[in-house]
Order: sequence, then C-alpha cells, then structure tokens
Amino acid sequence: MWIPATLFYSYEGHDISDLPVDLSVVWNGNFIIDNPHNIKAHLYKCFAQRESCGLCLKAEPRFDCGWCVQDKKCSLRQECAPPEATWMHATTGNSRCAHPKITKLSPETGPRQGGTMLTISGENLGLQFKDIQNGVRIGKVTCQPQEDQYVSAEQIVCRLNDATGYRVQEAQVEVCVRDCNHPDYKAVSSKYFTFVSPYFSRVHPSSGPLSGGTRITIEGSHLNAGSAVYVKIGLHPCDFERRGAKEIVCVTPAGLAPGLSPVMVDINSAELRNPEVRFNYTDDPTILKIEPDWSIASGGTMVTVTGTNLATIKEPKMRAKYGSAKSENTCTVLNNTVMLCLAPSVAGADRTFSESGSGPDEIGFVMDHVRPLLVVNESFTYHPDPVFEPLSPTGRLELKPSSPLILKGRNLIPLAPGNSKLNYTVLIGETPCVLTLSETQLLCEWPNLTGEHKVTIRVGGFVYSPGTLQIYSDSLLTLPAIIGIGGGGGLLLLIIIIVLIAYKRKSRDADRTLKRLQLQMDNLESRVAWSVKKVPANVEKSLTLFGQLLTKKHFLLTFIRTLEAQRSFSMRDRGNVASLIMTALQGEMEYATGVLKQLLSDLIDKNLESKNHPKLLLRRTESVAEKMLTNWFTFLLYKFLKECAGEPLFMLYCAMKQQMEKGPIDSITGEARYSLSEDKLIRQQIDYKTLTLHCVNPENENAPEVLVKSLNCDTVTQVKEKILDAVYKGTPYSQRPKASDMDLEWRQGRMARIILQDEDVTTKIDNDWKRLNTLAHYQVTDSSVIALVPKQNSAYNISNSSTFTKSLSRYESMLRTASSPDSLRSRTPMITPDLESGTKLWHLVKNHDHSDQREGDRGSKMVSEIYLTRLLATKHAHRGSALPLAIKYMFDFWDEQADKHCISDPDVRHTWKSNCLPLRFWVNVIKNPQFVFDIHKSSITDACLSVVAQTFMDSCSTSEHKLGKDSPSNKLLYAKDIPNYKNWVERYYADISRMPVISDQDMSAYLAEQSRLHMKQFNSMSALHEIYSYITKYKDEILSALERDEQARRQRLRSKLEQVIDTMALSS
Repeated sequence: MWIPATLFYSYEGHDISDLPVDLSVVWNGNFIIDNPHNIKAHLYKCFAQRESCGLCLKAEPRFDCGWCVQDKKCSLRQECAPPEATWMHATTGNSRCAHPKITKLSPETGPRQGGTMLTISGENLGLQFKDIQNGVRIGKVTCQPQEDQYVSAEQIVCRLNDATGYRVQEAQVEVCVRDCNHPDYKAVSSKYFTFVSPYFSRVHPSSGPLSGGTRITIEGSHLNAGSAVYVKIGLHPCDFERRGAKEIVCVTPAGLAPGLSPVMVDINSAELRNPEVRFNYTDDPTILKIEPDWSIASGGTMVTVTGTNLATIKEPKMRAKYGSAKSENTCTVLNNTVMLCLAPSVAGADRTFSESGSGPDEIGFVMDHVRPLLVVNESFTYHPDPVFEPLSPTGRLELKPSSPLILKGRNLIPLAPGNSKLNYTVLIGETPCVLTLSETQLLCEWPNLTGEHKVTIRVGGFVYSPGTLQIYSDSLLTLPAIIGIGGGGGLLLLIIIIVLIAYKRKSRDADRTLKRLQLQMDNLESRVAWSVKKVPANVEKSLTLFGQLLTKKHFLLTFIRTLEAQRSFSMRDRGNVASLIMTALQGEMEYATGVLKQLLSDLIDKNLESKNHPKLLLRRTESVAEKMLTNWFTFLLYKFLKECAGEPLFMLYCAMKQQMEKGPIDSITGEARYSLSEDKLIRQQIDYKTLTLHCVNPENENAPEVLVKSLNCDTVTQVKEKILDAVYKGTPYSQRPKASDMDLEWRQGRMARIILQDEDVTTKIDNDWKRLNTLAHYQVTDSSVIALVPKQNSAYNISNSSTFTKSLSRYESMLRTASSPDSLRSRTPMITPDLESGTKLWHLVKNHDHSDQREGDRGSKMVSEIYLTRLLATKHAHRGSALPLAIKYMFDFWDEQADKHCISDPDVRHTWKSNCLPLRFWVNVIKNPQFVFDIHKSSITDACLSVVAQTFMDSCSTSEHKLGKDSPSNKLLYAKDIPNYKNWVERYYADISRMPVISDQDMSAYLAEQSRLHMKQFNSMSALHEIYSYITKYKDEILSALERDEQARRQRLRSKLEQVIDTMALSS
C-alpha cells in the first residue's frame, strides 16, 4: 500500500526520500485488525535528495515522481502547476534533462598515447547510456564511454583515444546529451584536462636481493598521469604501492639470476622505457654470527650481526617469537658484512624465562622477501628482565643530597657467556646519575639536586619506575645559631690575622730564599730549553741524509755486522743500537722486518756453524738481532696488549696484590704471610685481626665514607697506602697523592682527633731495636673513623709560595733516575734507621729471627693459578680476539728456518718459539706490570710475580724438571700443574701452525698500519743522532767494511757516508 505523504501523513526533514513505517488499522476505536504479512506503509518525498532533474527521473517508478520544469523541483504530477508540459516523467518518451553539468574530472592529466580511463562526475548526464554514447570529447580528441561503468545522470567513464597528433597541451571536457548543437544539452568542464609526456630517469635503491621484496622508488616527471600504471622489473610485475607526480613506489619481484634487469613502466597506453635505468639483483644476504647471542625479555639491547650482502637490504628488521609473544625491531646496516640491531622484545609471553637463558621458538630477520632468514639456526637466548624492589612500601623515599641511592633487585647481571654487559641508565627526574653495578643492586650517585623527582630505570627496552625520590637540602640554621657562628667566626678571624702577621715577619727571609731559588731554576730551564731547541739546520739536514742511508738494507746490515765484530762493542751497546734502530725505523716497519729476518737468519747460521746446540738460540741477548726481535714484538703487540691481553695481566697483578695484603706484610723486610716466594715468606706465627675502617673521603668530606679493610698489625704508612688504594681506585698511581704527603687522623667524636705516625714519642724501643707503630699499638678498634689530611707544610712549602712547588715539579722527572725505583722506604723516610742513635727499625720480625719453618698458603696459589692459566691461553681468556699477525708471521719464519736447515726435532722448533716470544716479551711484561700500567709494584708483589713468570717459562720449556727434596719451593708449588700448562702451550703452538699462511699483501698492509700508528711516538732525529755516535766511534772500521764489500761499492755507500760525516763535521 503506497500512501502519498501529502494526503495523509508527513515526517520531518529532507534527508530521507522514503521511509517505511509500521502499519496498523484500528476498528471501532479499540480493535486492531491483524497484520499477519507485516505489511508496511512507505512515506516518501519526491524532492528529498533529488535536487537535479536526472536524480528525480531516476527515482523508483512506484513513487511516480517527476521533474517540474517550471518550479525546477522534483514533485508529484498534482504538485506541479499546469500546463501538462511543464511536468516531465521518466515514462514519457524521449525524456531528457536540460542543463547538464560537469563537477569533477579524474584524472586531470593523461599521456598523449591515450588509454586513460577518464571519470566524469556531474548532474543530468543523460538518463540512458545511448544518451551520451557518442557525446564525450576532450578538445578534438574523442573519449569512448564505457557502458559497464556508466551511472545514469551522475557519472561517465570513458577511454581516451590517442592524442599524439593533437598539439594542444590542455583542453576542456565536453559532454553532449543526444544533441551537441543545442546549448541546453551540452556540458563543458570548468577545469582543463592536460595531455602530458611522462618519463622516468632513475630508480633507488638500484639493487636488492634476488628473492625480491625491495621497496624501490622510480623517479621522473608526470608519473601520476593517467588512470592506471603497470611496472615490470625484467619479466615480472613490480607490486605497486603508490605514486605521485615525481615518483612511483613498488616492491620488486623475485629475480631469475643475479645481474641487471630493465625497468619498464606503462601508464595506460604509454610505454615508458629508459635503457640507462636498470635494477641490479644481488645474491641474497646470509647471517653468519650474532653477538652477543643473548638479550633480556624486553629486548632493546644492541646486538652486532655479521653476514654477507647485508648492504642490499635497506630496511632490515630482527624478529623473535617466544610462546604467545612475537615482535620485530629495526636494524642499521653499517657495511656489507656488519649491521647493528636492537633485540626484539618477547615480554608478555605465556611462558617464563630460565635464569640461565631460554631459547626463543624463532629468531630471525625480516630482510625483504628472503624467506630463509626469517628463522636462523642461532643459539640466541633470552634472560629474564631485571626485577627491582620499590624504593619504599609507599613508593616514596627521602634522602639527603650527599647520600647515594641504592636500587636493590635481582637478575641485574644475566648469567650469559662472554664479556657483554647490560647498559643501565637511571634518571632522577631528567638527570642521569653515575652508576655502580653489582649482581643485586645499582648504586646511583647524582649531581646536586633537591626536590621531588621520579626515578626511572632503563635498560634496553625495559623501563621501570620504583618510585619517587624526595631530596631534602641541608636544614637551615636558626637565627641564634647564625649569630653565634658569626660571632665565633669573627673572633677566630681576628686570631688568625694576628698569627699571620707574626708568621709573616718570620717567613720574610724564607720568601727571599724562595725567590732566589726560583730565579735560578727559571734561568736553568731557559738554558736547557735553548740548548734543546738550538739544532742547526745543517745538522738536521745531515741526520736526514743519514736516515736515508739507514734505509739502504745493505748499508744497515754492514753497519750492524761491523759493530758486532768489534771487541769494544759491549752487550749494553748491542741492546742500545737495536733499540735506536727500531726507533729510527718506527715509520718503516716493513723494511725493519726484512732487516730483522736477515739478521736472525745470519744468527741461526752462525749458531749452527759453531756447533752449538740449536736450543741455545735466543736464550740470551748477545746480538743486535735478539734485542731488535724484542723491540719488534713490543711495537707490533702493543695494540694487542692494550685491547686484549692487558686485562688478564692487570687482573693478575690486582689479585696478587690483594692476596698479599690479606695477611701481614713486614714494611721493613718486605716479607709476607701469603707469598709465593719462600725468600719473602714470614716464617713466624703473627697474630693479627682484620679491621673495617670508615675513612672520610679526602676529596669531599660530605661524600659517603669509604670502607677500608686493614689489619691491626699494619703500620701507619701501610694503612695510608690501603686507604689511597680504596679512595683513588681507578686513578693512575702517578696522579694520586703520596702516602708520605698525607697524615692519618683518627677521629673520636667531633673534637678528639689524633694524628697517627710510624714513629712518635710513644714508639717502643727495646735495646737497639725500635718498633714501628701499628694500629694495634694505638689500640684502633673495628669501625673506627679515620681521615687522610695533608701534612703540615714547612716554611719552604707554605701556601703563599706555591710557585716554588710548581717550578720544582718541572724538574722532578729530570732528577729521577731509572735505577732508583719508588720503593717503600723511599716513600716513607720516617722508617729509615736512626744512624745517629744506632737503633734499628723493625716491624713484624727482626732480621735475626728467621727460622727454618716454611709456611705457605694454598689461597695464594689458587689466585695466581687462575690468572696464569688465562695468560698461557689468551685465546681462551678472550673469546673473539684474533691472534696478532706478528706472532703467526714470526712463528712461520722459525718453521721455515728449521726446514731450511733440515731440523726435524720438534723440541728445537718449540724452543725457538718459546725463546722468541714468551721469554723475550711476555715474561718481561708479567714480571714488570709497571711497564704497562701506571701502578706501584711493591717488593713482595715483585717476588710473587717472579715466581709466576718462572712458572710461565717452565710451562713453555720442553725439558723435564726432576724434583726432589732440595728443589726450590716455587718449583714444588706448581709441580702438579705444569704438565697441564705444557699441554696448553703445545696445543697453542700447534693451532698457530695450522692457521693459513699470511700472504705478503696482508702482512705488508698490517706493517703499514703499524708504521702509521707508531710513526711519531718517538723522536727519530734524536735516535739518528745517537746512532751516528757509533759511526763516529767506529768510522774507520765501517768505511773499510763498505770499501771491501762489492755491493756497497756498486751503490757508492762509502761516499754517501763520507758526505754525511763531512756535513756533520762542518756543523759541529
């Protein structure tokens, strides 16, 4: 049933053209007639949403709507005023709407080759397809309407014909409804359609993996023209994503084979080609190694991925799946073989993590369409996220500015292999703090802050806030306290002024003396500087010529052989010349290596000709070649020692020092309870107790106190040394204060302060023996508060004469000699025997109290044993550190020489290698760690390191040591372990022999790099000048040798040397 709304019912609004409503019929006011078929009534309005003639005539015929021409409105017949001709209905034959209109064109540009599907939107665009079938054109170019895409009265889709012969660049779109001659039935667009000639000029990236998946951008002009685009790489389509006027973005398909493939773009009927633009398919990337091979559950930690062809991937990602959790994280490609990735997070998984690490279900990489890398066969593990305790039950903690924040937790250091560590960041508000990490806590020290701040902990992708920190400033003083302090301070200032005036009078003479000494020192400095700088130009020229002469291999070899043939050329001279030559050739390491190999070859020939046993070669430094070999290793192993081997060496020294200091050490004799050397072993039972002292930080008294472990039998100087070790941990020894410059102060309450000294009026004297004071002598108890304070200065070292101290420091290094080490006694002059009174000093034992009882401790051996093992097998102690090329190169040289002289005894080869590297380099470094590190080596530490070094050499020896009851204790100490050490050394040598031979190109590049590193570390001119002094001393012998040698005569080496001698003589 259709009921016109105007007759019976109406509804509000013009947004709904027809509205179905429920229908019910009531009879006699009370009875509702049944509606079993659920018949509905439709209310409708013809004019609603039918503003144009075309939309009106498209209405459903059942509504009987038509267009009222006079009112320009869609209505029923009876609503339109007569005459009848003014009302138009779709059923009327040949009905068509006047005044068509074009509102939108899409696209607005297209290629001249045609094929563009142009969509024309508007009003009154015909009621049937035949109305506009031949009525669409752009300028003079026909556009063929598509019947299947035609929307009556609203939209026309037409296919543009070829316009290559049409010179006009842009034209309006015309649509005619049946008749193009009548202007009322013709629509012309306000916008113009533009004919363009699209092209492309480059593609980037220009390469990608063979499996495809690379997102490429094709750049050019007018690339957004037309209605459709089709891109091919080679024979396969590129998966289109988007395009603009100047670019097209698509994803490459898989290629057939590595190499260049053409890029082809079709825009409708326009086929764009550019033979210069091609895409290069490369081999798919591979993954070789991931390190570190672990992360935490939240991920975010940096891992280094090593592989091949990585640079072909522009947006690589690392992915992981663990239980229900899976995620991806970005990677950054550094070069073709290395990229850095942030480990993906697997937090929130439905499975827990083992503390020792849990392997994910999948670990891999999203690298375009390279499917094999989505899951890689790597032993990557995830460890639990760290767990931190709240700052307090309320989440709010109050601290003073000087107090550090201690964050407690677990899983702070994952049980993961290798040396990689988590990089924690703790923010107090927005300010990071300095962290100290242990297994169960983070110690956070922040700069000066006050107020309330949120604490945030970050590590990788893990972020946690344990609460809020309230930092209170130091409480303000009350007014009475300020008045009292001001009055007391004024009185104290008055007293100080009076004392200073009196002191000034007494120090006037000292000031005059200081000025006179300072003037003398400044004059001395000027004379020294002038003498150093005054190097005549002709001397420098002569030394340059001499340096060029040294680079003549035959001259240098003749020079060295001639010097070694002289009886007056001592062992000291041989070592000196070897060092000077290596210094002069520091920038020519490849040349120096060639000279060294020749000298070593001559040394082997000489050794075999003299019928000496081959094992004796290199046992002692009796030639220039042997010392040059030591210096050669020193130059080439410096970087390896600094970056790899230095850490276990330093750990050995620290462990040895720490173990020695656990027990008593006699400050006079240097003997200790825990010693590896029986020569430095205390053979008496010493009773002692460990004390924990609270030391005030000498750098900042407001900083937290430093806990220092000491013994009650330690002397005052020994306690000061332990305090300095604790306070200045990590500070170079030469940059920290000396114990002799500081006083030890025992603080008992605020006012009671006692200065402790090795000798004072309380020192006990028994006959001729004076015992040094110890903590037990002063009855210092556990948990006592102590402080290091600067010593009171003398009249010649007062604060207003600091210039004297500065001037003196400039000459300190000049006055020190290499033969005078900084011994314990030189640093503590107060324990020197009193020569005037005849008393002798002692600490724990007197010199005549030694007994035959021997005492040792397994603990010392265990510590040394651990680090000795690391030094013997550096490659095991440092996983991933490559063997220095110098070692492999020199070991191969010894094997070549053995083959050359038909030496088949493996013990000889082993001995040569041990004598050239462990004996000449490593033993020296082990015994003298102060050569490498800025540390102080005490006499007891020196004795113990000597035992370790001897054990190291025994482990490298092939001879068997028969032990008996009279064997030294250090031999017995490691008797059971040396066979294992020997096996390690033999395997180490065998592994090096099995390594591929180093090519000449690789060794040349390595030596060139080493030359660059060491080029300016030493004064080459000074070294040349020292070498020339030997030319002067043995001039006749060297000139004669050059004259006798035929090759030297051909190179005119004698005349060149005489030229240098003459030039030097003129400049002297």
